[in-house]
This record gives sequence, C-alpha cells and structure tokens, in this order.
Amino acid sequence: MTDPTGRTESGATAAAIIERGSGMAVWRQIAAAMEQAIRRGDYKPGVQLPTEKQLAQGFGVNRHTVRQAMNRLAETGLVSIEQGRGMFVAEDSFDYMLGARTRFTENLQTMQKKPTREMVFAEQVAAPADIARALGIPTGAPLWQIETLNKADGKPVGVSSHYFPAGRFPDMPERFQREGTITAALKSAGVNDYRRRSTRVSARLISAADARLADLPRTRPVLVSETVNIDPQGKPVEFVRARFVADHVTLTIEHYE
Repeated sequence: MTDPTGRTESGATAAAIIERGSGMAVWRQIAAAMEQAIRRGDYKPGVQLPTEKQLAQGFGVNRHTVRQAMNRLAETGLVSIEQGRGMFVAEDSFDYMLGARTRFTENLQTMQKKPTREMVFAEQVAAPADIARALGIPTGAPLWQIETLNKADGKPVGVSSHYFPAGRFPDMPERFQREGTITAALKSAGVNDYRRRSTRVSARLISAADARLADLPRTRPVLVSETVNIDPQGKPVEFVRARFVADHVTLTIEHYE
C-alpha cells in the first residue's frame, strides 16, 4: 500500500505518522514527515514529489493542509514548487566563486564538475548607454554580443551575455568558437590576462527567453551578475551579464586587501 509520503510499503498508514491532538499542528507533522523522507533519500534531488491530492489522500487531510506543509519546505529551500509543473526536491547547489580572476571553466573544474559553455548566437549590436559607459566607449559604438548557455555536468546553471568592443575584437565570435572558452579567445586576440574591475549582483525571475533556452519554468529565480573585465593596462575588454539559476548556484564573493 502507499504510505503518506507517496512511497509503497506494506503496512504503512497515515495514522502511523499523523497524531491529532498531539499539540503539534498537523501541517507541521506533514512537513516533518516529508522532510524526513527526503533527507532519508526516498526522493532524490530533482525528483518530482507526489501531487497535493496524492499527499492529502495519503495523510488523510485536505489539500490546504498539505499545501501549508509544502510551502514551509519550499521556504527552507528543501522543495521547489513550480507553477503548472508540480513539486520537486530541490537540486544540490554549488558555490561559484567571484574573485578578481574568476574563470568559468577553472571554477567548475576545481569543484570536480564538467563545464560546458555553448554559444547560442552572436551578433553585432549598438552599445547601449550603460554598457558603453562600463566599457569606456561611445554610446552606439559597435559591440559583439555573444550569448552562451552555461552547464555543469550537463545541467544548465545559467545564461550569459558577453559584450566586446568590435573595434578591438573584430572577429571575437570566430575566436570563441575556435578556442572554446572566453579566456582562450581573448588570449588569441592578444589579451594574455584580465581581471574583474567591478561586479554588481541582483535578483529577479528568469526571463521568457532564458527559460526557453535553459528549459526552465518562468517561476525560477536567477541571480544576475554584471561584471566589467579589464586588461593588465586597466582598459575594459568585456562586459558580462550572467544569469545564474538561483537554486543551483550560490555566489561567493572573495575579498582582497
């Protein structure tokens, strides 16, 4: 038979877990039972959980009570609730270091993860005022915009927009495709080293375009990191607007004296 958490075990009943009149609210008991099942490994990271209806039937309660319990687990980060798709066990996240010389590939390799950065498209655009200001070029000057889908162990962890002055890097898309990484592409163009001059981090819901690209629901939050990279002479070479999937990545900022 099916136990209250949705698993199948002989002899398990809702009454074995829910104790009415115990002094502990029923929804809290359900939350505790589901948390125990998840931490025990009954449901692996990323796995879809039983529906509210299934859990309500298993625990012998109404759906509102189940919803209250699952919302609590979502607040703690243990569960992800995606409108129109269902409830899922939150997937493991990893720390992404933001330092003076952060490199996507090296960062993930340090954590024994396989990095992949796929170029989605590249086009020449007129520099908007904010990016032009960051790169120290006139508004409207030509920029190369390279859009990438970033993965760790084959799983999408974010989308990035990379902007390069087209005057200095006239063939950056071809260099990136040939070299495979931004660092190698810049090196082939004569920039042997670069570092962050500034990073600005904010949060928002994922855009429709990014959600389609990463195959994620529109309810997913993202951390937006806007970075200006400069060469050893202090001249800006790249502006990056990276969108990290918030429940997959924790941004850790390194401090320097």
